[in-house]
Amino acid sequence: MLNIKKYANGRFFNTDEKKYIKPEKLAEMIEKGEEIKVTLTKTGKDITDKVIAQFSKKEETKKPKEKPELPFLKTDKLVKWVGDMIDSKIEKVMDIVNLPSRDQVVTLDKNIRELNKKIDALKLSQEKAAPKKAAPKKKAAPAKPASSKTGKKPAAGKKEAPKA
Repeated sequence: MLNIKKYANGRFFNTDEKKYIKPEKLAEMIEKGEEIKVTLTKTGKDITDKVIAQFSKKEETKKPKEKPELPFLKTDKLVKWVGDMIDSKIEKVMDIVNLPSRDQVVTLDKNIRELNKKIDALKLSQEKAAPKKAAPKKKAAPAKPASSKTGKKPAAGKKEAPKA
């Protein structure tokens, strides 16, 4: 008979092997029919019947809760459904964000190219219609100021006195 102690934190301790036992292992031992004695460490009270009942109930409740594998989950229909769901969610997000769709971008690009062609054609027709301008004339060199008889230039800021 195995002597097992149950601590307040819910852990089980095998006193013979001096090891803690996981609840799953204890459930296996109960299922195999091994003789055990479970006592509380604080009070020393024998709770073997409660523990056996607890773990045998857990095993019973686990079995009905297991769901059978659904064969349709492995079909292409599921893959298509998931893809469609993702696409619809992406479309909703795109509507909220107000970004143009791929088709709208392609249409806009096509319209821009057509407008650029029209602009180029208008520029060409304007160049042909405008008369050719004559070559610009060269400007004459600026005249040099007349100097006095002495050959000196008047000082800056001073006016030359008129001669009579």
